[in-house]
Amino acid sequence: MCRSNSVIVRTRVGLDVGHLVKSALAGGISCAFSAFLMHPVDTVKTQVQASTTLSFVEILSKIPEIGARGLYKGSVPAVVGQFASHGLRTSIYEASKLALPLVAPSLLDIQVQSIASFLGTVLGTTLRIPCEVLKQRLQANQFDNIVEATVSTWNQEGLKGLFRGTGVTLLREVPFYVAGMGLYNQSKKVVERQLGRELEPWEAIAVGALSGGFTAVLTTPFDVIKTRMMTAPQGVEFPMWMAAYSILTHEGPLAFYKGAVPRFFWTAPLGALNLAGYELLQKAMITPVNQSVHSD
Repeated sequence: MCRSNSVIVRTRVGLDVGHLVKSALAGGISCAFSAFLMHPVDTVKTQVQASTTLSFVEILSKIPEIGARGLYKGSVPAVVGQFASHGLRTSIYEASKLALPLVAPSLLDIQVQSIASFLGTVLGTTLRIPCEVLKQRLQANQFDNIVEATVSTWNQEGLKGLFRGTGVTLLREVPFYVAGMGLYNQSKKVVERQLGRELEPWEAIAVGALSGGFTAVLTTPFDVIKTRMMTAPQGVEFPMWMAAYSILTHEGPLAFYKGAVPRFFWTAPLGALNLAGYELLQKAMITPVNQSVHSD
């Protein structure tokens, strides 16, 4: 009996670890792919937000001049950062969803999802900040390549420079992912209840896109402040409150929503792939393992 129990425990732990690894890969791959695919839209958004004079329409008119190479500037740190951070975020999210009901059984499902998303987002986002700084400085044409951006940032600002804008990025990411994940899960349940069946993959992707796009628009002010901080002149102290005050006094409150349109269209596909795509990819990776276990 003891031997049989120990085998069961080891198998369960092994499967749990495998589940978390697959969750990390699913999250990392889906986000890295979507980040690369939508990078030109992100570049337009960054240039709109970084400029105090050019509008969205004026930036769009410059796309032929920018060219494909210019639109994909910063794509390497973007893809690396998304893969690493979202891989970590989703594995922590899945681990927390398993652990929290055991630690606090009275928590509601939406509370478990929110706490799990909060923990994963904080750690995953912090890991991505240096890549985000380098990406935005390249997109704003402050440097020609990633090596120059990295060396210059390190020499002039040190480690602190690579983590510039961490606070405001967390203020953007935490509500975005907590609200986005919660909105996606709850919306999916409502639609499934109305239809009386599970959603088809394309339906889940549509719900994910709308959830991601809606929460992206709501968090645009933090995104604008983050962009101004990360693209500010090197060696110049430019804290969050100063960036917000400068935008408000020189450009007005509507400037906090600069880039909201490209941010929606950039984030909607990201939401589809990050939320629904991650879930579908996770199922595809885990189902063969479950079938193998049952057949054994």
